[in-house]
Parts: sequence; structure tokens; C-alpha cells
Amino acid sequence: MKKLLQTTLIFVSVLIFSQKQEIIKERGNLSNPKGNIYKSLEVIDQRADQNIGEMPFGDNKEMREITFPSTAGDFLGKWYADSNHKGGKYEMVLVLKHLKTYLGETDGKETEGDIEFSAQAFMKEGDQYKFIYKKDTVYSFKSRNISDVMMKNIPVVFAMFLKKTYTVKPRENAVALDALTDYEGYVRNNSAAYKNDQLKDGIYLNHEAFMNQTPEPGKYILEKNAKGSVTKAVKEENGKKDRISAGEMYGYVENGKPYKQTYSGFQELNKNDRGFYLISNWGYLVPARNSSLFISVGGGTNGGMYGGIAVGLVGLFEKSMRQSRMRREDKFPVYIDPLTGEYDFSEEYEQ
Repeated sequence: MKKLLQTTLIFVSVLIFSQKQEIIKERGNLSNPKGNIYKSLEVIDQRADQNIGEMPFGDNKEMREITFPSTAGDFLGKWYADSNHKGGKYEMVLVLKHLKTYLGETDGKETEGDIEFSAQAFMKEGDQYKFIYKKDTVYSFKSRNISDVMMKNIPVVFAMFLKKTYTVKPRENAVALDALTDYEGYVRNNSAAYKNDQLKDGIYLNHEAFMNQTPEPGKYILEKNAKGSVTKAVKEENGKKDRISAGEMYGYVENGKPYKQTYSGFQELNKNDRGFYLISNWGYLVPARNSSLFISVGGGTNGGMYGGIAVGLVGLFEKSMRQSRMRREDKFPVYIDPLTGEYDFSEEYEQ
């Protein structure tokens, strides 16, 4: 009788626990429309905190733990395999650094919520890994059914990330597995732009060239307008002129001082122990037309398609994209991500 009672209590405890979980589900597919070169997806889960978050669900607003069906690796690996039946030559490795959900303030009948997401993608060839892409951001939502909206968008965040990797060419420099433990630190310690005291003068067409300190070959002369702004770079060799417009440049270095191309023109780059940064803000660096991003994530007559995911539009926008402080007088250090060259607005939005 005692054993039966213990068994019953264990069963009830397991049942109660399972009722307090909300399971992340696949939404749409992860297929590569341009042809798949990756035969499989492996996940290295480096999250310091494996708990994604708890949110209220149902009419009674019961708090439930958000979780993967098993592990993040099993879930994403199976989803990828189901979406890409034709095997490729290489393996893709997703390093999951962070995944958290938070509820924010309620305004009337709508509540705000955030998904914090950080991941890196690599192409694996043998025992070597080539960096593809990284995303480290916060996605913000506002809805009457905030818990349901965020649950539906967790797989969308992964889908957006993976579909972005399909469009990015892996870096040429390969690294061993142990470098993936802290790949950003590895890049800082091994990139010429970080290691060298003096930067090379010249024209740089992309972030990778700047990090490797490989400017365009030849002696380019910068041409400036009456305001002193660079308009183009010109190189003359063998009687022929080669021109690079300002819009084609990632940046340039003049007399050892780096300048980066932005929405508002070239801005001076500074450097400290943390990395390269601009003294600026969102409004000066990104055009207003990119201030919001809407993704389809559910059923509805006004929905669209994103990677096979049909939806009624949910206002999904990156927190850093909010324009309320656009072109304000306050400026902050805006760091350049060493892996992607993208802007890090965290210091501005912590104010």
C-alpha cells in the first residue's frame, strides 16, 4: 500500500510538472532555396543558463516553463534534417550562446516582451571550422497575447538566423574546435587590426579586409568635397584610372587613423581595450526605413510568408531599432562587432 502511494505521488508530481511546461515547436521549414551545401546541423549549446524563461499561458494565466522538446541540439538538428532532404558536403555548426525570454510593461491591454538571442554559425570541414555568421540581439514584441506571440516567434528567430547563414560565404580562415569556446576572443587575439599598433593606410571594401589589414592594392588618392568629406578614391596605374566611390567602401585609413562608412557619411573610428567604436547613436548610423521589422508568424488574412511560415503580421522589431531617440544630441560609444562588422547599440539603450 505504501509503495502504491509513493508511485501515485511520483506520477502526480510528473504530471503536474509536465503541465507547467510550454514546448517550443517547429514552424515552417529551414530549407535552403539556393541549394543545400550542409548535410546536417550540429548544435553546441554554450548557454550558461539553460532555463529559457517562464511566462503565463491560458485563460488562467498559469506560469509555465518554456523549453525545447528534448535538447536544443536534437530539436534544431531534426528540424533541419526534415527541411533539407538532399545532403550536402559540409556540416553546419550552430553555437548557441544565449536564449532568454522576459516580460515587460503592460500598456492598456498590451504587454511587452523580449527574446534575447545570441548564436554563431560555422561550416565544419573535417576537424576545421570556418566562421559564417553571428547574431547577438534582443527582439521586442507587444501584444495582448504576449506569451503566445513570443512562443511562436522563438522558432522564427532561429529560422531567420539559419536562413541568413545560407546567404553568407564562410570565412577563409579555419580554426580548430577549441577556438569555438570563445571565438570572439580568438578573433580579437589574432586579427591584425587588434594586434598591430599601427593601422595600414588605404581603402577597405569590407569588414574582413579591415580586420586582416589588407587594403586594396595600389596607391589610392582620396578625393574630398568642399566640406572635407571623402567622395571617392582614385588610383592611376599604366595610364588608367581606377575609381572607388565612397559608397563602395567599408572604410579607409588615412595617416594611421581609421574612418568607417555610415548612413551619415564617414565617421572616425576609435579603439580601446574592448575594441573599435564610433561616438554616435542609432539615428546617425541607420536609415529610418530600417527602423522596424515585421515578420509573419501566424495565421491571418493580412499575413505574408517567411521561409514557409504563414502569419498575420506581428510587430517584431529589434530593440535597438526604436527611433524615439533618433538624431538626438546624446551620443554614446557604438562598438563594431569584431565578427560581423555590425553595430552594437547596447551602451546607448542601457541609458
